[in-house]
Amino acid sequence: MAWVTNLVINMKLSTKISVLMVCMVTVSGLLVGFLSVETTTKSFDEYILKMREVQLGEWADNYTKYYENNNNSWEGVEYYRHYSTAITPFMIVSSKSSVVLADRDGFILYHPESAYIGKKLSEEIMRRGLYLQSHNEFIGVLLPMDYFDPRFWALEENFAQKVAKAAVKGTFFTSLFAVVLGLAMSQHLVIPLKSLTSAVKRMAKNHFDEPLPVYSNDEIGELSTAFNIMAHEIDENMRLRRQMFADISHELRTPLTVLGSKLEMTLERNEPLDPVETAMLYDEVIRLKGLVQELQDLSKLEAGQVVLNKTLIDFGAYFSDFFVLLAAEAEDRQITLTMEQSPSVKYCYADSQRLRQIVLNLVNNALRYTPEGGEVSLRAFEEGDYFVFEVEDNGVGISEDDLPYIFQRFYRADKSRDRATGGSGLGLAITKGFVEAHQGTITVRSTLGKGTIFTVRLPQYHEKETTEK
Repeated sequence: MAWVTNLVINMKLSTKISVLMVCMVTVSGLLVGFLSVETTTKSFDEYILKMREVQLGEWADNYTKYYENNNNSWEGVEYYRHYSTAITPFMIVSSKSSVVLADRDGFILYHPESAYIGKKLSEEIMRRGLYLQSHNEFIGVLLPMDYFDPRFWALEENFAQKVAKAAVKGTFFTSLFAVVLGLAMSQHLVIPLKSLTSAVKRMAKNHFDEPLPVYSNDEIGELSTAFNIMAHEIDENMRLRRQMFADISHELRTPLTVLGSKLEMTLERNEPLDPVETAMLYDEVIRLKGLVQELQDLSKLEAGQVVLNKTLIDFGAYFSDFFVLLAAEAEDRQITLTMEQSPSVKYCYADSQRLRQIVLNLVNNALRYTPEGGEVSLRAFEEGDYFVFEVEDNGVGISEDDLPYIFQRFYRADKSRDRATGGSGLGLAITKGFVEAHQGTITVRSTLGKGTIFTVRLPQYHEKETTEK
């Protein structure tokens, strides 16, 4: 059977479908043909019995009475038809096409032709007769004389052969139709699969720009649609990755270039660095270190390796510790910074270090994109089971085209800003990651030229949930 398995494995899908349909039709045709022949034969028997029903019924009653009146014995029954006064005129007339009587063992007790008496009937003919019973006991069987006429069997066999031939013809033409239908169906299935195979090969060569055609709305159509979505997402992720590497290179190149150039000039002059130059180089080192730290944070977030140490935080006291620093920066930029905390808000449930990064990133982002004379408002309040923190500014705002992408790495809505004024482009991506690590959400609403509102929702503390953890 191994060669059969190998043959099936190496078959093309279209061939498998055609062979399967032909096999199914052939088996069905043979089964229908067999049942048709069997049903035809049985119908013949029923037809003969129906034609002889009255005759067989009257003879059955008379023979049963004879058996019972003869002390439950068939002895002498062969003479019964010649001397019985119980035989009706109808039975005398019908004796020309009379019946045959056999005992329970199949031995013929009466036959119009005496040469048959004593011979044993076959089981097949016994099954075709009318069974006689006395007191619920099987005592014999009556059969029409037709079963002993060779012409009857010839007629039945001839009809059965015609039915069998018709079944064979039907099976042949149905199988032919099945082959055609199987080929059509297989092509309907194979063409999308071939397209999918070609698309996968193109994808292996980093070609994602040719969408897979969708031929139908069935499961294969759904597969093609899902494949197109996957290809688009992979293409977008690869584009973002390329952009990320380019941005990382750019972000790292600037401070490294400054450091390298200044150190090279110092070596060429063979003079020590003065304090101003040292401070400038140190600023670049700090900037470079901050970028590396942001990349590490982002990498941990994407890998799911950030471990939070959530505690109940008195938000008012907690925020006042670094609000002074934010207010000082706002004052340097000539921006008004205000804080509103709802009286109902006493605590929030979060990791204090990560919450600090979330707040600082959002406030610094607002200050960065708000012009002189503008305002930045901070609000903290409760909303159902959530602690809500909002940062609103009346700065430049964000266009509708940019809104879907602002949480992506290295994305800047204002392309004209450089790294010195626009940040690294990682702050909002990291902020979103820390918020989601708290099982919270961050949303943004903005109108170009009017300002932006970032809203952070963090789940409140639940003693039961904390105990279960």
